[in-house]
Amino acid sequence: MLSQQKADDDLLKVYGKVMAILVLIILVGILGGRYINTAPNLTSQGLAFEHNRLLNVLAMVRSQWLASGRPSKMLLSWYDMAPNVQAQDKQDTNDKSSKNGRLAASAQIDNTEAELVGTNNWIQLSSNGWPLVETYDEDGCKRLWQQLLAIDVDELGLHVVYQVKDKVCRFISTNQASLSYQLQTGRIIYLAAE
Repeated sequence: MLSQQKADDDLLKVYGKVMAILVLIILVGILGGRYINTAPNLTSQGLAFEHNRLLNVLAMVRSQWLASGRPSKMLLSWYDMAPNVQAQDKQDTNDKSSKNGRLAASAQIDNTEAELVGTNNWIQLSSNGWPLVETYDEDGCKRLWQQLLAIDVDELGLHVVYQVKDKVCRFISTNQASLSYQLQTGRIIYLAAE
């Protein structure tokens, strides 16, 4: 009788371990399923972030356009567009430091402006101050995105479509979320994926 109780006890322990493993597998399956279902939303969240960046950049460009006297062409001075600026500033810090070890502010500003002018990031503007594409096609839209946001659409995994009739640059993510920029009005339309 004693060996029967020991066998039953061992069987209950094995049964308990099997049940714990089954519960763990079910929990991992549920969490994994939820993660797989939210993966496309992560891409659309990235496009939503770019939407907010684009809105802010367009507002800054238009403000700069108004402050500059409404030119038809304007230089966008994005720090990220000039990769040599940071390295040059560090080198100049050692060369142009004053007696107390600080860089003269005017030397730093002059150097930065000189490097940024060298980026050749000139952009055409409409009569209402909205950035325009250089060429009215997908390549023009890609270049405009690069000029405004200082990142390539290919790095973000975006597909670009130019709608000739409406003069709209449309940027589409892999999950079909899209961001449209209307060249004539400067209007931005963000459509989230379903």
